[in-house]
Amino acid sequence: MQTIKKEGISFLESPRLSCFYIGGGKVNEERVGQFMRRGAITCSEETSLRFVAQIMMVNRIRYCVVTNKDHEVVGLISADNIINAFGRDFDQTRAKDVLIPNTIVTVTTLTSLKEAVAFMAKKKIEHLIVVSERAESKAVIGMLCSADIIARMARRQEQEVPP
Repeated sequence: MQTIKKEGISFLESPRLSCFYIGGGKVNEERVGQFMRRGAITCSEETSLRFVAQIMMVNRIRYCVVTNKDHEVVGLISADNIINAFGRDFDQTRAKDVLIPNTIVTVTTLTSLKEAVAFMAKKKIEHLIVVSERAESKAVIGMLCSADIIARMARRQEQEVPP
């Protein structure tokens, strides 16, 4: 895997897929780790689409992170991917067959929240996958969700408004 930097965002290039890794920032800035949800709902590349749909329904989520045997991110399946697969055999279709193609967006707990939010706004996405900071492992450790950021901003506004 090769890292290429453009506009403060690192692009991890691999022969199999293209990944964005957002990193950097100043020491006193708020970090993704302060806002993220620990843990993520995941499935393997070989999980049937029926089981992925059940995972999403039971957990009341609109996405599922797809990982390889080393628990590293290989993609994301959204509710839209499930809808677009309507008519296919959900028992024979595997998670790897309906992944959001080509691009995975990841951050670490040390990524500046400002960078992460700017990237989410620019790409019009609502979730970023948080992975381990260790260079030898890109295991999933959580999710940064726009709803969590908005809730935190609203609470902060309430605290700042004088009586």
